Amino acid sequence: MSATTTKYLRATLIALIAVLAFVATYQVAEAADRGTSAAEESAALPGADGSSPACACCGNSGTGDTIEGAAAVEGDVQRITVDATNGYDPNVIRLTAGVPAEITFSQASGCMAEVMSEDLDFYADLTGGPQTVRLEADVLQPGEYSFSCGMQMVFGTIIVE
Repeated sequence: MSATTTKYLRATLIALIAVLAFVATYQVAEAADRGTSAAEESAALPGADGSSPACACCGNSGTGDTIEGAAAVEGDVQRITVDATNGYDPNVIRLTAGVPAEITFSQASGCMAEVMSEDLDFYADLTGGPQTVRLEADVLQPGEYSFSCGMQMVFGTIIVE
């Protein structure tokens, strides 16, 4: 290895170490200014406690309080409406196992413009108006299932009993 290459690699390594040291020091100082430890910082992240926290992207995510709602059985289907304009209201939905369900989400915008659930395999675009998600009886097995906005920053839970 030539002397020039060695000097270049050494300078690059020193610069990289300096940048990493600056970033680490800055993060520690920011946490100290807020009076929180790294563990407290991570516990305060959105959704860490299962609630529907404030949305960092658009700020319209409700209070983070748990708001429960149960679907009403109408004939052979259970129905519930969720207001998605400022978070999910309700953000905890109770359904009966084995009975088809229709969940109607209101029109919404910003990060609330989409609702999805990987657990129950649904997605709806709420920008054009209310959308109804239909869940068939065979999908509704007892358990807890999550849903969220499209950015996965605001969350809700579907409890099937």
